[in-house]
Amino acid sequence: MSQSKLHKMNVFIKIFIHLSFIIYALNVLQQVFGPLHIPPMSETFWNWEWNVQLIPFYFVGDLFAQYHTNGSWFFWNAVKLSFYNMLLLVPLGVYLSIYKVSSMKKAAAIIFVVSFGLEISQLVLSYSGVIIARTFNVDDLILNTVGGVIGYFIFKQLKLFYRSFHFKKQHVNG
Repeated sequence: MSQSKLHKMNVFIKIFIHLSFIIYALNVLQQVFGPLHIPPMSETFWNWEWNVQLIPFYFVGDLFAQYHTNGSWFFWNAVKLSFYNMLLLVPLGVYLSIYKVSSMKKAAAIIFVVSFGLEISQLVLSYSGVIIARTFNVDDLILNTVGGVIGYFIFKQLKLFYRSFHFKKQHVNG
């Protein structure tokens, strides 16, 4: 393949990655905030006791309580929601690996800050009535961060595998 075609393909891939990141980021915002209410709702039913959960791993006890109190449907629904919270930032971890964030520690810090920003934004927008009442939940921070780090780790490992496979293939053919 000529240098010109290779350059054009690289430019196309970079543009595609940037656009897919923008679409992903907009989707995350839509999932986290839902529809915006303008003008803000007058009755938000917002309450510190209900809307702020600061106990780490509270969701684990909550899962068992859901199962024993409300039955298996509610339990599996709670499991699904926890799993979706973890999945939410997996692509962010992949993008950080693509954008060459050098270490897992840096990636975890960025993912945590993004998750914290989303949670704080939910709190402020819920309190102001711009979105329906959502909670600030420390478990969401944990699950989002773990999910993002998993995405970073898996993609980093795939890149290493691809490079070693590609290197071996070149030596066999060369």
